[in-house]
Amino acid sequence: MRIAFFLNEFPALSQPFVLNQITGMIDRGHDVDIYALSRLELEKQHPQISSYNLLGRARFFSDMPAGYLKRVVIGVGLIFKRGLWRHPGLLLEALLTSENGRSGLSMRFLYRALTLVDRGPYDIIHCQFGTLGPLALKLKQLGATDGKIVTSFRGFDITKFLATRPDYYKELFQKGDLFLPVSKSLRDKLLANDCPEEKIRILHSGIDCSRFSFSVRHKDPEEVTRLLGIGRFVEKKGWGYAIEAAARLIKSGRKVHYTIVGDGALRSDVEKKIAEYGIQESVTLLGWREHEEITGLLEESHILLAPSVTARDGDQEGIPNVLKEAMAMGLPVISTWHSGIPELVEDETNGYLVPERDVEALTDRLTRVCDHPENWADMGQKARAKIDAEFDTESINNTLEEIYIRLTGVNN
Repeated sequence: MRIAFFLNEFPALSQPFVLNQITGMIDRGHDVDIYALSRLELEKQHPQISSYNLLGRARFFSDMPAGYLKRVVIGVGLIFKRGLWRHPGLLLEALLTSENGRSGLSMRFLYRALTLVDRGPYDIIHCQFGTLGPLALKLKQLGATDGKIVTSFRGFDITKFLATRPDYYKELFQKGDLFLPVSKSLRDKLLANDCPEEKIRILHSGIDCSRFSFSVRHKDPEEVTRLLGIGRFVEKKGWGYAIEAAARLIKSGRKVHYTIVGDGALRSDVEKKIAEYGIQESVTLLGWREHEEITGLLEESHILLAPSVTARDGDQEGIPNVLKEAMAMGLPVISTWHSGIPELVEDETNGYLVPERDVEALTDRLTRVCDHPENWADMGQKARAKIDAEFDTESINNTLEEIYIRLTGVNN
């Protein structure tokens, strides 16, 4: 089966769930290509990038020269190199097609078409975020490619994006072939926006359970409780509430150290919060780390704190992968009644949930978890069982392959 994966950016450290699907299909013998809107130049990369030569499979829609004259000269060369000259109708339409209000004369959409026109049709075009679906549909309608269009929805692409562009998915919902929200809550949002129910199937993002060793968590009475937070510095991650709850715990005299892995637009706000509460000596900001380093931090920590909230612009989580990874390794997790998180974390069974933005409740729960490490073992075992049963990437990739086969009739 020939599969094209459409991504926003590549390679990205924060999206191992996307890599798991890509490499999972390669492992199953499928011919996979990657198309991304932008190329990230990173010093650190997931080992899968090199071991599967994923950059060798990737092309970038952003590879368009800045200068107009240079754009024309290189574009003409690519038109002949990639055979677009053999399809004059397609060439003319690509030249005239506008995108997002930009004139077709910018040649932007021509370069979009040139990115994949020489690779022929696909059986599946899988857009890993909803916002990529309309681009895939337009390229298919143009004749630059072909294939069944499958679109995953992971959070912001349905909770935030439609707030400013309510009709953005209207044609995609009519003409796309299948939609894969990662949670029941996102499925409900798709239905509320007139996506046909028969075209929707929930498919969780998985983790490779074989990479996460379970261990029973325990703590000596005089040992410092090691809290961990992981994620981008964006509003929906609820960093301010986590920092305030940790500060209250520290001020109460408990021995706590809070390690935060991540970076982003709100880094200065995070730093100011830490300084405001005077807990600089008890908080470590590590920036981004490779996945193997994050696994090591999970192994060393006692509790994962992930108090997600609905951002002011409507942005929400799907189900954060960091919760799955922590639970797979046996950490007690504290999160919120937010989006799809209750589909993973069962309050007081395999983790704890508190209302969004409720610092009092978060502090109370964090205090009780810290003070009663004797409860960690049972909770950790139940958490690992939940991950093995519902969120293992091998099982989910088997399901995804079955979805592809059912949709296309092509079996490898």
